[in-house]
Amino acid sequence: MFSNFIDSLPTKVRSTNDFEYGTRFRTKANAIAHRYIEVNQFYKKYIVIDIDDIDGGTNPRELGSAFLWEERRLPPPTYVVINPANARCHYYYELNTPVYYTANARRAPQNYYENTDLALTSVLGADSAYAGKFAKNPMHESWRTIYHNARYDLEDFAEWGLDLSNHKKKRKVERELGGRNTTLFNKLREWAYVQVKKTPSYDLFQQYVDSKALSINKTFVDCQYGVLSAKETLSTGKSVGNWTWRHQATIGNGDPNRGIMQLPADMSLKAKLAAGAAYAHENNTAKQTTRDAVIAAAIAVKASGLMVTQQSVAIRAGIPIPTIRRYWNDVDNALGLYKR
Repeated sequence: MFSNFIDSLPTKVRSTNDFEYGTRFRTKANAIAHRYIEVNQFYKKYIVIDIDDIDGGTNPRELGSAFLWEERRLPPPTYVVINPANARCHYYYELNTPVYYTANARRAPQNYYENTDLALTSVLGADSAYAGKFAKNPMHESWRTIYHNARYDLEDFAEWGLDLSNHKKKRKVERELGGRNTTLFNKLREWAYVQVKKTPSYDLFQQYVDSKALSINKTFVDCQYGVLSAKETLSTGKSVGNWTWRHQATIGNGDPNRGIMQLPADMSLKAKLAAGAAYAHENNTAKQTTRDAVIAAAIAVKASGLMVTQQSVAIRAGIPIPTIRRYWNDVDNALGLYKR
């Protein structure tokens, strides 16, 4: 009943019994003993739908949400995981063939997966902001789990009348300088500056930031190149979460250090370049100036694993060293090159 679910989890899994106390990585054997568990983001064996907000979240039917799939004439979920206290639940649809979200994975299956997820969410009236990251653990005794011996190919959902046409259309989406990465960075940090004042612990705050980052990323499904990878999205979330938590005392008071990012080592090059562009934008630039180009080049050099020097940045940016020197303090502020 649960063997496929267990096999789909990575060796180390994030889990928790209460989000107020944050999440942490645990071995698979320990993680599955917790109430909430992170569904594999790189090997997507399940489409998970959040039915927590049935009827707008104000009037969850006693058991109606568990059988909403029947009312909407949809195929039965593999697992319906119900909170017995309020009947809110998560649906898990198991796939015969998992969809990979690794660096070299094909984009077409990912698009098909995301369009199916969106269509199911729409038909069920489920939570469209749910990122499909943490879910109720179907094995935990806190929940009531209904199991159907059902697994699907993505093509099967069309046979049940699920219309993907509205979700396959690519719309032209207005994007800021730097595209999806910068849009994600800017939207996430603006949200985080407010949320950090309301959150009592770093672990909980980072969990909120990660979930928000994945939710924002889902809005890119109609962009030409679709959503960003989960790894790239969560790297940006880590950068924003770390920086915002450490600087929460100065956020909003005009402190000049507000733009010092100290980007994490595992953040992708694209995300770092976007962060550099966003940093420049925050300093009241309407377009990329020489200063912005210097900072972006420095971020790119650091992301490539090379030592950040005036010469390496000059070569990367194609800008003379005397000009690089003029903006070197800005590079230091952005990357934290020198210990103070």
